[in-house]
Amino acid sequence: MEAITLTSPEMYAAKAVAFQIQLGKEKSGVANGRICNRDDLAINLEGQLGEVAVCKHLGLTYCPNIHSSGDGGIDYRYRGNSLQIKSTQTRYLLFPKKENMICDYAILTTASKDKNNLVYLQGWIDHDTWHSTCVELEFIEGVRSYGVHARNLKPMNELDEIITKCNKTK
Repeated sequence: MEAITLTSPEMYAAKAVAFQIQLGKEKSGVANGRICNRDDLAINLEGQLGEVAVCKHLGLTYCPNIHSSGDGGIDYRYRGNSLQIKSTQTRYLLFPKKENMICDYAILTTASKDKNNLVYLQGWIDHDTWHSTCVELEFIEGVRSYGVHARNLKPMNELDEIITKCNKTK
């Protein structure tokens, strides 16, 4: 697990995008896909903090597309591969439905509960491994999701190596 400390401008960028997402959802009547019992704005902010942290780690430009009804399953492209960044306090890399996991690699982040500018990169998993190892979970009664625990994710420092190997075999 890697810790990424965000700067004030990075924090403001994440907050601005989270507010835009939430305002768009409220205006259009779109509800968050809820798999936890936290406030909608907090969910959006945690997600954006995770995206900023991953972009910082990978050297990508934080340039989110703002959608009120989701991002289509891909947050960023990195070296020819699709990435989905998931943020949660459960320590599970979660998707509401199995078919929502369509990216090449998914990355789990967790915002620190103690320091608002600290984000932990829990690790990553490839598409096929996630599908073969995910389990059904229920964090809110009656709301199912599917996930893989953080202990089963690969460390962030191995992502470049794996992508390089995969790109050479394509």
